[in-house]
Amino acid sequence: MGGLVSLFDLTESTVVRVLQWNYIQVGFAGFASAYLFWQGDWNRYVKIRWPTVEDIGWIVGLPLLFAAQGMVLPPILAAVGLPHPQPGTGMEELALETRPLLWPVAFISMYLFAAPAEELVYRGLVQGRLRAAFDTLGVVILGGLLFGMMHFLVGLMTQGVSFSGSLYWGIDTVIPGLAWGYAYERTENLLVTAVTHAMVWTVALHEIVLSILPV
Repeated sequence: MGGLVSLFDLTESTVVRVLQWNYIQVGFAGFASAYLFWQGDWNRYVKIRWPTVEDIGWIVGLPLLFAAQGMVLPPILAAVGLPHPQPGTGMEELALETRPLLWPVAFISMYLFAAPAEELVYRGLVQGRLRAAFDTLGVVILGGLLFGMMHFLVGLMTQGVSFSGSLYWGIDTVIPGLAWGYAYERTENLLVTAVTHAMVWTVALHEIVLSILPV
């Protein structure tokens, strides 16, 4: 994807810069589609329905958990020599909150494509397979660790990110992996995890909390 963007000289396009954060999910979507067509058991791996009251509770509660993590974990990791490899979200210069014309692009790319693709792989396929051999606790723990491992490997393959930065990403994503894993085991609804996953990318709740706290 990056090669195509460079080939057509689209690197300065603000639309492309919004989309570039979801290049890797193209691979997730392709893998998930191929696996589902090969296995054919869509009902086992693709569980989506309208949210219940409990689902809405998870959609509200998970971002609060991640906001707490965003305030507590970075100082701890920095104290042990693992500062954030890329401070901030990398989206600040796009100023999405002041450029409403980009909101549909961000919504479609993150809420309707990237987050569902990633959640389909890790909660749908991975946890769907783990259920055959482990109980709920085992599924959640292994699924969360695999989710963190994936981000660690992505860090190793990302230009400019050191080994310690990759390790930071791996550790930082284990907690969301565990939380999403447990939420999915409780709700069996990919809509819950996909929506809250996309919110992590688009709603910097912990930064809002930090801005209003007297610290």
